[in-house]
Amino acid sequence: MIRWYVVEFIIIKIYQGNINNMKKLAALVVSAVLLTSAFSSCGSKNDLLTYRYNYDLSEYIDLANYKGLPAEGYTINITDEDIQQQILATRSYYSKLTDITDRGAEHGDTLFIDYTGTMDGEIISEATESDAEVTIGAGSMPDEFENKLIGTKVGETLCFDMTFPDPYLQYPDLSGDNIHFEVTVNNVCEQELPEYNDEFARAYLGYDTTAEYEEHIKGLMEDHYKQIYYQSIDEQIWNTILDNTTVKKYPEKELKQIYDDMVTSAEAYATNAGVQFASYVEAVYKMTEDEFYQNIQEQAEAYVKDEMVKYAIARAENITLTDEEYRKGAEEYATDVYGLNSVEELEAIYDKKTIRQTIMYEKVHEKVADYADVTLTNQNENAN
Repeated sequence: MIRWYVVEFIIIKIYQGNINNMKKLAALVVSAVLLTSAFSSCGSKNDLLTYRYNYDLSEYIDLANYKGLPAEGYTINITDEDIQQQILATRSYYSKLTDITDRGAEHGDTLFIDYTGTMDGEIISEATESDAEVTIGAGSMPDEFENKLIGTKVGETLCFDMTFPDPYLQYPDLSGDNIHFEVTVNNVCEQELPEYNDEFARAYLGYDTTAEYEEHIKGLMEDHYKQIYYQSIDEQIWNTILDNTTVKKYPEKELKQIYDDMVTSAEAYATNAGVQFASYVEAVYKMTEDEFYQNIQEQAEAYVKDEMVKYAIARAENITLTDEEYRKGAEEYATDVYGLNSVEELEAIYDKKTIRQTIMYEKVHEKVADYADVTLTNQNENAN
């Protein structure tokens, strides 16, 4: 399932520990929907398409064509080498580590490093981490990066430039980018790997055989790549749909609600900071109050337009949500996005109606991506 966030994509490790270098793109919830209670109201689960904008949207927008839009995608190709890298990562997690001080790092060693990636002098957050655990050959970083660590010793710092694979499925935003790295080696450890056999699979992984575990790995990787595939397609076409959709007029109720929520939030920050609102706006947003309110108006209009387009497509496609789809989606939000233990914990924070609406938004994006006219290219072999 695709996840959508207004502000940023959040990368979450999946099956952490067993597959510690696979990441899940946890995607887009509209933050104002989940972070405010203004959208919460009573209603049955059957009113999915009328939670909001419960009127004829054709009076407000001319919905653009959303079918058959051109996009580029890649074929999904899980290789044996990919599987072996995941197995090595799993064995590394359960390995015994012994510090090494008398030799440089070798293939299969585990290093703890600080690394900072920059582009044109600006730090790239996705390419920066402290005390990161990297096993050379396990594939948690691109091969070129890991190979640079061979021969390094504790305390050494190395600098190098590296171009990321394209596509780079672990962090798609870095695909093809040339990044300058500064890496400091904190520890070099030799691994004593556990033997990989059916007994290991049963004792540590919860599978009867290694074959079952490898099938599980392959499924996780395929799901991961599919999520990124859909996200990539959607990024290419969603703005086209918005740009070509004409707003005839904005609904006053929803627009005012969004606008008021945004202003109230900013005012609360100023109050908590103990400063006058005009001073807060100037310091934080680098604008006058009038400019701030105009900016908020434009953001609220863009937000409402995006929502109306989602609802219009959902109604045109008669998108529904089964109990099973709700449960699965809510579980993913609870565990992968918010770090909760159960759907019930999520529902104690956000009402079911809000959660259902968010999952409906995801289905709209998936439907549009399914309609896209995709030109497929071969995925780079072993692109991590």
